[in-house]
Amino acid sequence: MALPANALPAESAPARKARGPVPLPKANGTFQHGRVGISSNPEARTRRPHKVAAAGERVLKVNLLDRDGETPSTERGPIAFAWPLNGDDGIPLEVVNGHAEGPVPDGDYIVDSRIHDTAPNGRSTSVLLYKPKVSVSADTTVTLDGRTARPVRVESDRAGAASLSTVAAISQRLGGRYRAVALLLGDDNYVTPAAPGDDLQLDITAQLTKGGAAEGSPYVYNISSSLKGIPADPTVRVRTADLAEVRTRHASSGGRSCANRQSFPVWATNVELSLNNKVGALPAERTEYFTPGMDWGVDSSIVDASCVFEQRDYLMRKERFPHPGQYARTWGQGPFGPGQGTFTPNSDGQNLIQVPLMNSADAETLVASSPFTQGDTKLTDASGSVVALSGIPGYLDGWEPAKPGKYTLTVNAKRSASWSDLSSQQHITWNVKVTDQKATLPLGVVRYKVPGLDAGNRAPANSLQTVNLTPDGLTTGTTPKVWTSTDDGTTWKPAPVIKDGTGWKAAFRNPAKGYVSLRTQVNGIVDQTLIRAYGVR
Repeated sequence: MALPANALPAESAPARKARGPVPLPKANGTFQHGRVGISSNPEARTRRPHKVAAAGERVLKVNLLDRDGETPSTERGPIAFAWPLNGDDGIPLEVVNGHAEGPVPDGDYIVDSRIHDTAPNGRSTSVLLYKPKVSVSADTTVTLDGRTARPVRVESDRAGAASLSTVAAISQRLGGRYRAVALLLGDDNYVTPAAPGDDLQLDITAQLTKGGAAEGSPYVYNISSSLKGIPADPTVRVRTADLAEVRTRHASSGGRSCANRQSFPVWATNVELSLNNKVGALPAERTEYFTPGMDWGVDSSIVDASCVFEQRDYLMRKERFPHPGQYARTWGQGPFGPGQGTFTPNSDGQNLIQVPLMNSADAETLVASSPFTQGDTKLTDASGSVVALSGIPGYLDGWEPAKPGKYTLTVNAKRSASWSDLSSQQHITWNVKVTDQKATLPLGVVRYKVPGLDAGNRAPANSLQTVNLTPDGLTTGTTPKVWTSTDDGTTWKPAPVIKDGTGWKAAFRNPAKGYVSLRTQVNGIVDQTLIRAYGVR
């Protein structure tokens, strides 16, 4: 049986009406602020200020004092905000040497500002001055006094554990729902207290490591705490015994590589603050602690041994550890193959196809996120004519909408990463039927999990091997056919497949050396080939 993926790359097709360059999806935390990733900044939700009061408006004056009771210079505190409690966009007020003023409509407001400082050692301090309610029905003057500010800290009962990063978000009920109003992103953060209540919340997240080390720590604490109001002492004290203790193995993919981790608590507000720490050289093992009973978003970025994370692959998943106690997790465990995709024949007048290609059994990646994978995506009709074509494997946004009918969708991908010798090629074809152009069609696949892989994604040579097959987006109960190859797809051997719970299981014998490639076919739906799914040792 010849390897279908040998068709790489697909032949070019005649030019047709197509959308111009479209930004590809981005991951959480791609906007970096030091060691902190931010999904959204509440200060972007502000209206354009004006200087002269109109009818129904009053002059709001704001005076700032720092923690020493002094008036801060303009560069230390350049802006204040008035946030209407009815949920309207905030009003920015320019601060000059500790004083701001501007017109605002009658109503109730949050008034806040920040004072920033940088120490000679480079550490930054951020002091949030916050009043949760200021009523304006006449010209009003407010003083935000930093002398009452207290440090936002997270402390552990573990000797030697220190904060690598501690950040916070202030949220308040605006217009009937909680919204993040202000972020604290400095190395050392302070906030002025406010009375507790259901309308105001302080969310804190922190990472603690041995000595506060940015990399190389044998453990990492991932802490989240939500406090009603802003207490006089916003210090969070955690006991190790109250946390989920997760023994975490970070696997490599066959070459010298390096990993970085981002984690963020999933809060009820519209902001995510992800904290970064470097795992270092792979493979690696360490203990990662998490606040239990809540959802966490966790990403793992992987690059070569330089540990420069400009171009990287990454995996991500949501984690929830229901109770304190011991758990085990693995990151970067192959095989790395396709996950469920989607096809919308008419999305804003264009085809939209999205298929993530470098997923593991229990972690996801984003569409077109790997800079090390090239190829194409092609849609052909029943006659074999090209309907849409993209030079990006697993992603197409353009061409004239596909009309009702039967189609073949093909994704070809070829991978070349210096730190990985796995997933060198992928070839996937789906049979799809368009009836409603606006409806999104699932592109189902089979996910792989190979028991017994070591930290380098290698299985024992000459051993009897099982592979777990899990349907992802497939609605059929049809048992798939599976073939294996030990010569990168030149020849193939069928493998027996049996039902196993909601999925299936294939069994075969590993070769004495080299790699195992997998081909899986669900009759009439999908045919997927993964070259070098894993290695043997």
